[in-house]
Amino acid sequence: MNRHTFFIIVRMVTAILLYTIAATSCKKSIFDTPPVTIPQTEGAVTPVGVEQGAATTAIIGVEGGTLQSADGKLKITVPAGAVGESKTFSIQPVSNTNIAGFGQAFRLLPHGNHFSKPVSISFVYNTSDLEGTIPEAIGIAYQDDKGVWQGSAGVMDTAAGTLSFSTTHFSDWSLFKSLELFPGSGSVNFNESLDMHVVNYLSDDDLLPLPGDTPKPIASGKNITAKYIREWKVGGGGLINPSGSTAIYTAPSTMPAKNPVAVSVVLNGPGATQYMLVSNIYIGPEGISFRIDNGPWLQCPVPLGAVLAQDIDNIDGAVSSGNNGQVDAAVSLKWTGYPSAGTNIAWGEKFPWFLYAPPGNTAYQHYMIAGNKVVPSPGGIVFSKYSTIAGRYVMGSFYMEKAGKRTITGTGITWTPVKIEGFFKVKRSTL
Repeated sequence: MNRHTFFIIVRMVTAILLYTIAATSCKKSIFDTPPVTIPQTEGAVTPVGVEQGAATTAIIGVEGGTLQSADGKLKITVPAGAVGESKTFSIQPVSNTNIAGFGQAFRLLPHGNHFSKPVSISFVYNTSDLEGTIPEAIGIAYQDDKGVWQGSAGVMDTAAGTLSFSTTHFSDWSLFKSLELFPGSGSVNFNESLDMHVVNYLSDDDLLPLPGDTPKPIASGKNITAKYIREWKVGGGGLINPSGSTAIYTAPSTMPAKNPVAVSVVLNGPGATQYMLVSNIYIGPEGISFRIDNGPWLQCPVPLGAVLAQDIDNIDGAVSSGNNGQVDAAVSLKWTGYPSAGTNIAWGEKFPWFLYAPPGNTAYQHYMIAGNKVVPSPGGIVFSKYSTIAGRYVMGSFYMEKAGKRTITGTGITWTPVKIEGFFKVKRSTL
């Protein structure tokens, strides 16, 4: 891209962004693979978590009771007779120092007390938490007085999206993954390669299924023993070159028919059981890539990145609408809110917003006009990565089953339904 073309793109993107701010005046992750460490037979000692936010408290007596964290992610249930007198119970959010942990960690008080009856601890999880792993590998862990996290299976309720564990003592607690495929999701350009491996945080004897009532120490991650690997597979395009617990994925030279592609590894479990870990890998350059009615893919650079302005996320760029290579068409994708990974936002009358405006009398939008009524297309935006931190990636896919092709004619405006699909991978702007 020469300097003249670059400045054309920047001017077009800036114009789109300024227009959006004026018209609408009336928030983790990078795909770094963690280092592989020497196997440990004992658990890893980690620091105690730092308090994050205010604690939620309640006085619970011999009759029992419940207490829930402010964010609704953790609930404790104290049965009748668990304590002999009224005590102050509290749930304090803390930083998660569990090497295998994910999500928010919590400090439960009172510490040092052993309850007469087990108290139930119940975490809420969502499907995005399972990235790179499987439900059977999700557990609950607490940090002991030596700083080692001890993990157990817990009881999973997939319908309610909860994982529960019964204990007679309190400490710092978090959810954890006993094993996972790295990266759990990612992105590579055409013909590029990605190193992948399966990491285990427990001993091989405790691989799967997870230990139940007897907690096991969580160690620094290590590559899983090769004997547990049955096979590596790729679905959707590209090549996989396996070597035991590691593999190298190489992307195809052109856009695959289905994006992202799925790289999976099948593990041998006890007896004849097998488990499959899956990583979804987006193929293509940074920016916005999309196509209309299964036509050629259009690839749009986004030089300003994802810009958050007035609570509106803006991904604006420009692309060549034809074969001459001239940058002449604006592309815009916008939404409100702070979606987490796995969130699906349906198209609305105003937001989320999509616009592709090539030269001439035609434009493509995320809705149709029927009579005088705006009819948003079925479909929406699915986010796989989201961050409000400058330099980190915002990534996902979008689909419009019935987007509107708007054409201005000599007698008025016509609307024709078209299918639009695409994906985006951009860094959060430093603006």
